[in-house]
Amino acid sequence: MRANWPLGSWRGIPIALHWTVLLGLPWFFYKTGSVVGTLVAFAAFVFLLLAHELGHATVALWRRVEVAHIELFVLHGVCAHEVPDYEEDDVLIAWGGVAAQFVVLVIALGVSLLLFRLSPIAYFWTAPALSVLIQTNLVIMILNLIPVAPLDGSKAWRALPLLREWARDTSWAARVRELFSARKRARDRRLEADSQRIAADIIDKLKKRKSDTPHKE
Repeated sequence: MRANWPLGSWRGIPIALHWTVLLGLPWFFYKTGSVVGTLVAFAAFVFLLLAHELGHATVALWRRVEVAHIELFVLHGVCAHEVPDYEEDDVLIAWGGVAAQFVVLVIALGVSLLLFRLSPIAYFWTAPALSVLIQTNLVIMILNLIPVAPLDGSKAWRALPLLREWARDTSWAARVRELFSARKRARDRRLEADSQRIAADIIDKLKKRKSDTPHKE
């Protein structure tokens, strides 16, 4: 038996399905109790795995990190890419998979609510897929964020010290102080100009009043 099967490519990135994904078929048959339900749930499961890895790949390409290939396994996938030059790129790529799953989760929740209210029959037939895209999706998201290698959480949570470092950045704080100082200087200049204009008006009025006053001899 072949170890994997090619599914095509995305933006020149080869995508393959490892044989271990087929181990999900008996589990979905146990959950749904029907062949049709199993196939629907399994298709949604493969889509979910693919969405996760495409999330990694999308962020990697955005950060100009070359992606070699994507391979899907039974409970996770691999998005093979070159080592980023910057740590923040590595962290962003790690969050890309969970972010893609979150988008799928929001859409699946919206579709589930709409079908439940508008078309109970359609809701019944899509229930196995919606269950995977909502419940299984949540489980995979939580598992992926566990801070243990090779899970995404081992890199994703490195965002916390990076954020603290960014908050303590003196150059950032200096830019904020400079911004407020510039606004204060501009306000002071406006006040000074207004004061000078008012003083000039008062002097002009006094001079005019003095010139209009008749001289007594």
